[in-house]
Amino acid sequence: MSAPILYYDDRSPPVRSCLMLIKMLNINVELRFVDLFKGAQFDKDFLALNPQHSVPTLVHNELLLTDSHVILIHLAEHFDEAGKWWPKEYADRMKVFNRLFFECSFLFRRDSDLMSEIVRKQYANVDVNYHRRKLHEAYDIMERYLDGQKYMAGDQLTLADVSIVTTLSTVHLMFPVEAERWPQLQRWFATMQQLDAYEVNQRGVEKLRDIVQQLGKFEFPEHEL
Repeated sequence: MSAPILYYDDRSPPVRSCLMLIKMLNINVELRFVDLFKGAQFDKDFLALNPQHSVPTLVHNELLLTDSHVILIHLAEHFDEAGKWWPKEYADRMKVFNRLFFECSFLFRRDSDLMSEIVRKQYANVDVNYHRRKLHEAYDIMERYLDGQKYMAGDQLTLADVSIVTTLSTVHLMFPVEAERWPQLQRWFATMQQLDAYEVNQRGVEKLRDIVQQLGKFEFPEHEL
């Protein structure tokens, strides 16, 4: 079986979730960079591979996957023999699925709306208070998710945590997770930042911060990432 090929730009939160899991599971993966901010995703050859022109894109033997959540599940099913990241029990897996769908349909959508608007319109023309309300609502939801449990889908670290932390760390650039308002979310975030694989995410967040500041003609608030 050949090594998976991951088309990536680590400034993207969904890409970073895949890179974190790859590091956690020590998977041998061939990485091929696609520069999103130079429009490389619209190159003819890449469009032939993925008409959705998005990263991450994974090629593994005959399989082509173009969604980070599906890629996470695929990698876990093939390389996480112990079932640490993708639980073996049906009910536990459904809890993880539920959080993955929250990340893709709710949290990441709001993150993408914010960052893309800053890049397109420049920061001075963005309704920051609108985005603050939308993302603080997401923070409130995650705070509730953590009631009575350590992680997003229970007391076991799973794919849900890996997927969510890369997006949360991105919006945290603009709207910090304040311990007074979201103590459980801040505790969870701090725990995730202690993982060895988090350095992969940290590097990508810093790269994204720099390019968004450059294109948006502003600077994010100063605080710990």
